[in-house]
Amino acid sequence: MRRLSKQLCRGKCHAVAAIGIALAIVAAPVAIAKPRTPKAQETAAAPRSNSPLIIVASLRNQRLRVFDVDGEITSSRISSGRPGFATPTGVFSILEKKVQHRSNIYAGAEMPYMERLTWSGIALHAGVVPGYRASHGCVRLPHSFARTLYSMTKLGGRVVITATDAEPVAFSSPKLFKPLPLDDKTAMKLGSSGHPRVAVNDKPDDTTTDALPDFPLLIGISPALARAVADMPRDPQRRPATRVEVDQLMQERITRLQATLKSADAAQTAALAKIDESAKEFAQAERQLQDAQRSGEPLRAAVKNAELRQQDAIRAFSAFMSSGTGSSLTPDAMLDREADLENAVLQATRDADDARTNAAKTEWSFAEVQARYSAAKAARDNVSIALRNAQTDLISAKRELADANNDVRLRSKSISVFVSLRAQRLYVRQGTEPVLEAPISVAPLPGPVGTHVFTAMRYGEDPNTFDWRLVSAQVPAAGKTFLDDVRKRRGDAAAPAGNLSVRMATAALSAFAIPDDIMSMISERARPGASLIVSDRELPDHENGSGTEFVVLTK
Repeated sequence: MRRLSKQLCRGKCHAVAAIGIALAIVAAPVAIAKPRTPKAQETAAAPRSNSPLIIVASLRNQRLRVFDVDGEITSSRISSGRPGFATPTGVFSILEKKVQHRSNIYAGAEMPYMERLTWSGIALHAGVVPGYRASHGCVRLPHSFARTLYSMTKLGGRVVITATDAEPVAFSSPKLFKPLPLDDKTAMKLGSSGHPRVAVNDKPDDTTTDALPDFPLLIGISPALARAVADMPRDPQRRPATRVEVDQLMQERITRLQATLKSADAAQTAALAKIDESAKEFAQAERQLQDAQRSGEPLRAAVKNAELRQQDAIRAFSAFMSSGTGSSLTPDAMLDREADLENAVLQATRDADDARTNAAKTEWSFAEVQARYSAAKAARDNVSIALRNAQTDLISAKRELADANNDVRLRSKSISVFVSLRAQRLYVRQGTEPVLEAPISVAPLPGPVGTHVFTAMRYGEDPNTFDWRLVSAQVPAAGKTFLDDVRKRRGDAAAPAGNLSVRMATAALSAFAIPDDIMSMISERARPGASLIVSDRELPDHENGSGTEFVVLTK
């Protein structure tokens, strides 16, 4: 009976499952029945790209898509934060990667192939993807896709999480920074280019009637300047004019600092050797001085004793001579006594003179020893100063070389610029290292423009330009932007709105200008992978601390 009940149960379960599958097929939208595109079938592989990657996650579609310069290369379903643990939307970058990671917030929950987006706990990682929002705020990925994505990405990779959907579109504008010219030859061609438009979408809408203003290039090098640069002697303090010169200057700086370090190290080694030698010479001179001081002490004592005896003889003679006629001695005895005292004075004087002469001879020898001691002491002090200077130079050379190597390391990372239209400030970071922060002038905007990410995917057909892609992380709702109000006032409300993200991104770019000196610095460091983020929001302090590129929250 038990076996029969199990078989009946198994049959019922299979029947229920079959009915469920049938209902799912009937209820499924037509889109599910469409054949999968080749790109959607490539999730198990690890697509390779020579350009930077842009990862876009749509919370509405519960889908993550990966783009390179040529378009979408792979995608996957996701599971984002459930109600009460909503996944934040905005602009992020990959801050940390770990194949095996455990949450320090949710009881050590496993987070395989973790790619951190914020230090407050939001990440991409492998997990259960049930087909609905189920996480605590992270973006869960199927395990196989998480492993594939992990192998594709690098630290600093751009991730945009949107409430609706977005994808990169080609975009160009003179307000976007340019790289330095490749070399002197290409630098001379800068003056021949035509006046560019502000924005050119790869999907232009010819029916759009709003005319967009032209803006001059913010950075450029004339042919005359390029020729002057080619002829002038190289100055390490001068800003490089070409990308080739950047590399040359960096290599020259490293080579120069390595030579300085080698010289400083040799100077310290030589100073250490001299320290030992001078210490030995000083010790020997000090011993000789002490010996001379000890040997001169008896002679100085003899001089002192002789002078005391001389003074006694002189006092005795003076006392006798002052006694006069009151003496009880006979005149002959007086004369004899006077002669004896006088001879005693003479003898004591001769003895004192002899003692001083002997002492003087020793003093000459002592002076020579003392001179050698003073010279040895001065030499020791000078060598000590030279050693301290050599050590200071060595420390300075090591620090400068480390700074130069760090600069090379930073320049290998992508530079990111964030412009907050609300705060009217510009921030520049390379990797996660702050480079500068400065105020900028922002023209007043009559309404919100959203948050837009511009990424330099590669050098353009002209090697002195970038091939840019725009991803709008957030745009104002259609029909509620100030651009639509302008269109209505012009009486062309019935005209198509065109690509709203391109229009709003163009408006955002037109609202500010980067100072020329900052633009020059950015252009000097810009390489494919560089990005500009423009937003009518501010940076949240709690998400943009040390070790972060930029986290711009749009919700």
